Amino acid sequence: MKKNILANSLAVAGGGFIGGVLRAIMLIIFHNNQFPWATIIVNLTGTFMSALLVILLGKVTKLSQVTANFIMVGILGAYTTYSTALADISRLSFLWVLLYLLMSIGGGVVVVLLSRAIGHKMVTSWQK
Repeated sequence: MKKNILANSLAVAGGGFIGGVLRAIMLIIFHNNQFPWATIIVNLTGTFMSALLVILLGKVTKLSQVTANFIMVGILGAYTTYSTALADISRLSFLWVLLYLLMSIGGGVVVVLLSRAIGHKMVTSWQK
C-alpha cells in the first residue's frame, strides 16, 4: 500500500514538473498584455488532450494507475490550471471578461466534443 502511494505521488510530481514547464513555455510564447490568450490556449489544448486521452486510454490501451496519474493528474493537471484564468479575468474590463468566459467555457465544450469524436474515430480505425 505505501509503495503504491509513493509511486503515485512521484508520478504526479514528475508529471506536474513537466506540465508546469510546458505551461510556462506557452505563457512566454503567447504572452499578450491586452488579453490572456496564453491561458485560453493552454486551457483549451489541455482540455482537448484530457478528453482525447480519456477515450484512448479507456478503449485502446490499459495503462497502470501510476502511468495514468503521471499523464492526467501530473502533466495535464499542472498544464491546465483554471486558477490562472481567474487571476487573468480579474484584470479585465466587463466586456473582456464576458468574451474570455465565452471563449473558455464555449471553447471547452467544443474541444471536448471534437476530441471525443476524434478519439472514437481513432479507436474505430485501430480496431479494424
